[in-house]
Amino acid sequence: MRVASRFQVLVVFLAIIICGPAYSQQQSFILNGDFEDVNTCSEYKSECGVEGWFYLSDVKAQMRSNEIPDSIYGDNSYALYMKWLGYEGFAPVIGTLLPCGLQKGNSYTFSGLISAELNTQLQLFPGIALGQKYYVPRRPFVKDITPVKISAITNIPKSYFFKFTYTFTATGEEKYLTFGVFVNVDTTGAKKAFIGNQTITMTLDHFQLVSSDPKETVCPVFETNKKRIYQFDQRHRDMDYPLYGKGEVAIKLDDQDSSYRTAQLPPPPIIYTDTLKLSDVFFDFNKANLKPAAINMLHEYFRQSTDKTPIDSIRIEGHTDSIGTEAANMLLSTNRCNAVRNWLLKELNLQESILYSLPFGESKPMASN
Repeated sequence: MRVASRFQVLVVFLAIIICGPAYSQQQSFILNGDFEDVNTCSEYKSECGVEGWFYLSDVKAQMRSNEIPDSIYGDNSYALYMKWLGYEGFAPVIGTLLPCGLQKGNSYTFSGLISAELNTQLQLFPGIALGQKYYVPRRPFVKDITPVKISAITNIPKSYFFKFTYTFTATGEEKYLTFGVFVNVDTTGAKKAFIGNQTITMTLDHFQLVSSDPKETVCPVFETNKKRIYQFDQRHRDMDYPLYGKGEVAIKLDDQDSSYRTAQLPPPPIIYTDTLKLSDVFFDFNKANLKPAAINMLHEYFRQSTDKTPIDSIRIEGHTDSIGTEAANMLLSTNRCNAVRNWLLKELNLQESILYSLPFGESKPMASN
């Protein structure tokens, strides 16, 4: 004859409201920074660049399959061929229209990967220009924009890429981000200055623009503006004229609307933890059937709990004392956990994926024997 075992079910639920990306997951404020989205231009009705990025006529672009197997940087890199004319200032390569306005006074970091093939007598540094216009050297509309040479560069192990990083404080006037290069000629010793053009080949990937504030997120009109920018299909000559002549393309974003600015994530959710214990008086002797008193307690408990906050997960633990065999105690513990689990599924219409049953038997007694 089996001696009755004391039994308790511990029901613990964590009410965690999922409200978007966690603060640790920073969002990039530039479009298509991994260059995975390919554009089909209206001029040739064929793939001729990447979505969201623009360039002048002295730059030629094409997609390049990523040469790193199983790369974390995706399938494509962006290959560009630039004709360098001997100008040692900032030479623009590609640029993008920001889908959201940056917050004045906030700190941001622009980073990316670059590799370059050029004459060994040339020295190349990445650079950036931020302002109301796409940067074109010696044009009057860029007189208030100062390009910056990026010197924070590190090699990526087992890769042909170098990573660059640049941190700045926003003025709130940034509309275009122009990425370019500073090219210098090494004329030390008996080396002579170049005469004529030089071709520079670059491969770019994994561009990001993130805020130092983990609570800062994209603007409410991010997806709307992304669609407008992606729908701009002009390339080559039609793109070159407005960029060179005015420093902008024919895409109109409502930068005066408050929804154009980057936003703040809501406060982190409050996490509630609660415990309900059902002692063995709520079960028939040596059985797993819930008594009416236990059912009433469960009804009242979950009525109050769900009024307070949604349920994210429920853990059902079964414990016994050490009276009886270990196998019998584990079986009773399992059956009573299942009884509570089945009641929750039927009466509260919960998803099975949020219920976790942990029968411990006599291994973790809740009371002294």
